[in-house]
Amino acid sequence: MLAAVEDAVMTDLEELKLEAEAILSLRVKTICQLYGGSAENVGSGEFSEDEQKRYEKGRKEALEIAIKLTNEFYRNAALHSAFDFCMKAKDLAFATIIAKAITFDRIKEMIVQEHAKYFVLNDGRLHPTVATALGPLQK
Repeated sequence: MLAAVEDAVMTDLEELKLEAEAILSLRVKTICQLYGGSAENVGSGEFSEDEQKRYEKGRKEALEIAIKLTNEFYRNAALHSAFDFCMKAKDLAFATIIAKAITFDRIKEMIVQEHAKYFVLNDGRLHPTVATALGPLQK
């Protein structure tokens, strides 16, 4: 009887942890949306120093949360949001780092479909293309 109660408590605790991770994953997505305008301005090259700082603040907040998530699904979802955010800013260095941390095949495939100029899928891993390496030089 005691084992059943302990199992139920553990299940409830695990459910709460999973719920918290879902909320944090959504928080990353929200942060990326809130700072999305700054990312787009940085990516277009039409930005002020304040805009650059705002983008970097959003990127930092999003990544600090995303990398702490322990549930693989929610971590990958958060990383995908952060990746898209960095791509809006044409921040290829950070986007490449994030892409390498993504483990879900479907997300990797989506990245290649949306950003084929910058990333390819080889042996199940995302790899930057030459355009990614040259991206910072083209600014």
